[in-house]
Amino acid sequence: MIQLQMIDKTKSIAQNDKNISAVFMYGSFTKNEGDKYSDIEFYIFLKDKEKFSAENWVSQIHPLALYFTNEFGSEVAIFENMIRGEFHFLTNDQMEVIKSWDGLVEFSDFDKMILVDKEDLLTNTLKEIKTKVPDRTTNENILWLSQSLLNVLLTTSNLIKRQEFAHAYQSLSNVQKYLLWLIRIETYQTKHWESPTKSLENDIDPDWYSLFQQTTSELDPTDIKTAFKKTLTLTEKLFDNLGVEAKLKGVLRRIE
Repeated sequence: MIQLQMIDKTKSIAQNDKNISAVFMYGSFTKNEGDKYSDIEFYIFLKDKEKFSAENWVSQIHPLALYFTNEFGSEVAIFENMIRGEFHFLTNDQMEVIKSWDGLVEFSDFDKMILVDKEDLLTNTLKEIKTKVPDRTTNENILWLSQSLLNVLLTTSNLIKRQEFAHAYQSLSNVQKYLLWLIRIETYQTKHWESPTKSLENDIDPDWYSLFQQTTSELDPTDIKTAFKKTLTLTEKLFDNLGVEAKLKGVLRRIE
């Protein structure tokens, strides 16, 4: 697979670069889920960033078609072979950022994430991680997700009433994110939490998939209204199944 060759090339370049201390890989290839359509994704830790050219460094992996910084601050490479890469170049003293993810994100096996670690800085940082797989099914999380869902449901309802259907269409995608998180809790399928649509066809059973499908729409006023009504019905079902408090159910009934 080309991506695996590029990952090996990244590792080799980093090992031979005296300015690189560590490479931390994340994404599909650390979870045994990578395929020929997957991105390659890295945090690369430097001793000195002052005169460092990230674009020049990345171009050693494979010729670049495009290189830029996206809205999230990631440096994005689109290689000439049409494989995407995301890169974060940080100095060694910024490695502490990894500890801020503790309890928020799911870590893969550290052995698969540590690509290069010349001075054991990365290994020692990861030893301080207390929670590799956060519990997404806590009452506190269900409460927060339910509150957040009600918030975006009301926003979407108001947009439909105002007949801003393009805006409502976009807002529905926000609604669906929270719906999917609650569906994943209900169906004990929290594996792909950070990207709740990922592998959804395989993760949840056909009945739940069909219910979710009914909450999606075309950019058409009638279709959007129908999808929104189905969304309210599905939300009520999830609230009942997950034991959401009566106060929130009361708020849901007032949204139309």
